[in-house]
Amino acid sequence: MGLLHTFQVGHPHGSLYDDVNSSGENKSSLAIKAFFEKHQSSRVLLLLVVLLGTSMVIGDGILTPTMSVLSAVSGLKIKVPHLNEYYTVSTACIILMILFSLQHYGTRSVGFLFAPIMVAWLLCLAGVGLYNVVHWNPQVIRAVSPYYIYNFFQITGKAGWSSLGGVVLSITGAEAMFADL
Repeated sequence: MGLLHTFQVGHPHGSLYDDVNSSGENKSSLAIKAFFEKHQSSRVLLLLVVLLGTSMVIGDGILTPTMSVLSAVSGLKIKVPHLNEYYTVSTACIILMILFSLQHYGTRSVGFLFAPIMVAWLLCLAGVGLYNVVHWNPQVIRAVSPYYIYNFFQITGKAGWSSLGGVVLSITGAEAMFADL
C-alpha cells in the first residue's frame, strides 16, 4: 500500500495478515487495510495527518528549547538594561548551537555534562532560598507544618483549593521545563 504506483509483480492479496486464520483482533486491522487499499484519497489524508503529526513533534523538539533559552537569556536585560536585542539573540543562538551539536553524542555524555550544571543550579537556588528565608521571613518555615495547611483550608475554603491548584501547576511547569533539558 502506497501513494505511488509500483511496477513490481506481486500477489494482490500478499500481506503480513492472513485472511483465513485471522483472529478477531486482526479482522479490524484487515478491514482498515482494505479500506486504505480501495480509497486513494484516504491514503493521501493519512499521509497528510502523519506528516502533520511528525512536523509537530519535530517543531516541539526545536521550538521548546529555543523559547526556553531565549527567555532565559532575555532575563539578562533585568541586570543589564542597556543590553541590545542583537546580543541576546546572538547569545541564545550560540547556546542553542552548542546544545544541538552535543545531541548526537547521546544522552549519556550530555547527561554527564549537564549533571554538574544542574546540581550547581539547584544548589544556587537552595542557597538563595535559604538566604531569603533567614534574612526576610524565617516564619515561612511554619508552612511545613500540617497544622497550618489545615488552618489555611479552614479559613479559605474552596478558594484555598484553587490556590493549591496554582501551586501544583507551577511545580509541574517547572518540572516540564527541566524535562525538556
